Amino acid sequence: MIQFPQLNRAARAALESEGRFPGKWETMAELEVVADGALARLRTRRAELAAGGSWGERARTLVDRLLWTERLEYLDRDDVSAARKQRIVHALHRMNQGLLSYHRFLHHLRPAIEHVARRERRAARVLELASGSGEFTLALGRLAARKGLPVEVTGSDIVPAYVADANIRAEARRLPVRFVELNAFDLLSTLTPGDYDIYFIAQSIHHFSAGQLAMMVAQAGLAGARHFVGIDGRRGLLMAVGLPMFTALSLQPDFVHDAAITARRFYSEAELALIADLAAPDADVSVARAEPGYSVLHVRY
Repeated sequence: MIQFPQLNRAARAALESEGRFPGKWETMAELEVVADGALARLRTRRAELAAGGSWGERARTLVDRLLWTERLEYLDRDDVSAARKQRIVHALHRMNQGLLSYHRFLHHLRPAIEHVARRERRAARVLELASGSGEFTLALGRLAARKGLPVEVTGSDIVPAYVADANIRAEARRLPVRFVELNAFDLLSTLTPGDYDIYFIAQSIHHFSAGQLAMMVAQAGLAGARHFVGIDGRRGLLMAVGLPMFTALSLQPDFVHDAAITARRFYSEAELALIADLAAPDADVSVARAEPGYSVLHVRY
């Protein structure tokens, strides 16, 4: 309902016709500023176009503005204990297991894995950014081994405790997976070009600003990646209402709280495309809808 494909196309075309959109950049600091500004301008122009459009467009735009929130999830707050955050993470993991989400995420990664393996004649090297508790990284290692996929899997996060705990669980489960401490906004200071073929981020895009996501996409390409794949919830009224209601089944108030905020912070597919186009202007960028309730960003460098 609030993806606004036509309005976004019209708004972007109008801004591009002015000759200064989305903007030029040379450094990562410049890219962050340009991407944040470009997204703000797209949303402003979209609202302006909607104001002169039909009653339905004006109503949907109003709903979209009312849904957006600057509030932070408990997972992003420094004043929330590690124990509370861990309970939220466990609830999310159980939800993903119940919905077979890890299988679906691998389904969207598999073409990139097979493409790299064929091209390079070796196992594809996958790095998950902002892997948090590491449950998808661990699931990917387990599922890929079961399916015989030629892939080496690494998870990464900026929080040392997450990395240490995930490595312990990988060893305990005897999975060929490792975790490293890594700043997703400063990949080039740590990685050597060619270290990884595929960069992946799952269910975390909404935690980051447009500029931060743009830096991830740009640096992955500069670090020699062939693919960047990002999966997050699909922005829409159904998700905004349905996700908190569904998570209420967990009987975890903190999880429901975060789900209610999460659903209001998702990017639209046109916004994801804009950010990726700006970060990797020479790449092939696509954004697709995936059920149940996901948007999949794919950048082919």
